[in-house]
Amino acid sequence: MKLQTRLELVIQIIFICCWLTAGVTTYALEQQNARKEVVRNAEVLLNTAVAARGYTSNEIAPLLNELQKSEFIPQTVPSYAAQQLFNRLDKEYQDYNYVERALNPTNPKDLAEGWQVELIQEFIKNPQLPEIVGKRTTKTGKNFLYVAQPIQIKQQSCLKCHSTPDVAPPELIKTYGSSNGFGWELNQIIGTRLISVPMSIPQKRANETVLSFMLLLASILLIAYTAVSLIVRRWVISPLDSIARIVEEVSLNKAGISKLPEERTDEIGKLSKSINRLLISLGKALSKRNVTGSFAKKKTQKYPDR
Repeated sequence: MKLQTRLELVIQIIFICCWLTAGVTTYALEQQNARKEVVRNAEVLLNTAVAARGYTSNEIAPLLNELQKSEFIPQTVPSYAAQQLFNRLDKEYQDYNYVERALNPTNPKDLAEGWQVELIQEFIKNPQLPEIVGKRTTKTGKNFLYVAQPIQIKQQSCLKCHSTPDVAPPELIKTYGSSNGFGWELNQIIGTRLISVPMSIPQKRANETVLSFMLLLASILLIAYTAVSLIVRRWVISPLDSIARIVEEVSLNKAGISKLPEERTDEIGKLSKSINRLLISLGKALSKRNVTGSFAKKKTQKYPDR
């Protein structure tokens, strides 16, 4: 195998190892960053839902109290307002799923089930816990990331509809009955608000970023490989070929051997100078030998009897 081929093979192996290492590292970092970004967006949306709940409770509900004497208006319920607001968000968040679930909700549709109950119980055990971030796998095998925050009764006005059936608005009892959504207490954690995001979203973002980075890095490495190959060929392989050719000519005792260029100051240049000096010394030695041989031959011819 030629020296150039060996050097190029070594350079290729180094570049491929660097490329793969950079790809694996970048993929792990981008997965982590994409997850953080999704969680951050989910937290913003959760806080938006909380703001919508507060706005509905403090400003919308008092205005609709007069209308609610004849029939129950769901728009006065903070939970309803928050979920309806989220359903009308831009398509950018169409894969985000927002729900509010409780252990004892007024509307049976908001009843917590399975892992949602576990989240609520965890918040009840740790009242200071601000949120829970985790991953779940659905029955269909799909993975999703969720961010959960506790729903805590912090306003006395909430107990107007959820303390006991006898003080609740008749319209509420007429709509949902008197069996559910009562017995709540101030500062009690009664449920959780959840945003779920398919794991395909952070994975897709990470894959797109890593692909772009890997293509860019591959282009840079290809340019670097080409440049290094040309430099090695020009500065190493070509001078060595010249040296090998001259040494071969010397070994074959060919006439008219040319000298190597001495412009370079690196190791190849020093080697060229040394070989040139060797050629000069060898030439002088050969000339001296030829002169001595000719003189001896002439002397033998002149004095044949001696």
